[in-house]
Amino acid sequence: MHLLMGLVLALILIETEQDEPHRIIATSVSELDNQNQELEFTSSLPELDNQEQTENVPDVQLPVVAMSQETSTLHVESTLQQQDTNSSDAKINSQIAAAFVSDSSDSHDISLGIRSKATFFGAEAEGNRFVFVIDSSLSMKGPRWEALCRELIRSIQSLSPDQKFFIIGFDSGEHPMFDLVPTKGAFLPPLPENLAKVAYWLESFQHGTATLPSKSIGIAMRLEPDAIFLLSDGEIADNTVNDLRIWNHKKGPGKRIKTITPIHTVLLHSDIGFATLQTIASENSGTFTPVQPF
Repeated sequence: MHLLMGLVLALILIETEQDEPHRIIATSVSELDNQNQELEFTSSLPELDNQEQTENVPDVQLPVVAMSQETSTLHVESTLQQQDTNSSDAKINSQIAAAFVSDSSDSHDISLGIRSKATFFGAEAEGNRFVFVIDSSLSMKGPRWEALCRELIRSIQSLSPDQKFFIIGFDSGEHPMFDLVPTKGAFLPPLPENLAKVAYWLESFQHGTATLPSKSIGIAMRLEPDAIFLLSDGEIADNTVNDLRIWNHKKGPGKRIKTITPIHTVLLHSDIGFATLQTIASENSGTFTPVQPF
């Protein structure tokens, strides 16, 4: 009897131990399912929040439309400005074309032998920039200086507005116009105020001794003129002839010697210095003009 009761009790305990793990596992699975559900629900919340935020944000297309309208306005203004620019460019281009036509006609005139010139006591020189190198020694005082001043003013007055001049006196020293040595001294156009200054400068000239033009011609060549007029009334007493053979010549094509600047010489109211001035002109692509007293 006692044995039978022990067996029954043992069976009850075994069944109880087997049922308990099943309950625990069931509970664990249930809790995991709940956690998974909570995780899934939580992960969906940001999407809902994003949707809510998107619904609360104003329509983004409105600023885009406003910007496109603004851009259209700017485009229209830019187009108008571009049209104005094109119109301005067209005007500039037409001016350039006109200038080109003018230049072409000038070139045509040159081809026909019509070029800008300057005249000085009958001597002629072509170009737009001229230097007058004049004898200011004591022998030039009086009628010779007066004749020189009249002709110099007349020669400058006859220049066209696009032509320019510079004057350098010489005696025992060099005397650039207004006592301004290049680069401070510069070519001047033939304006009335410039003529007045030149006339005053010539009237107040202090004549010196000797006839030494070499340094004055050197200053003239530094200005790189189109031509030089050299005037004197006597024999040159320095190395001007030999200096010009060095300064005013260079080797051209085929080793030919080429003159850099034409030099036109004038002998004023004298027979002294005839051969020297003639030599300077012939060796420097210029003309020699003797001027007798009037």
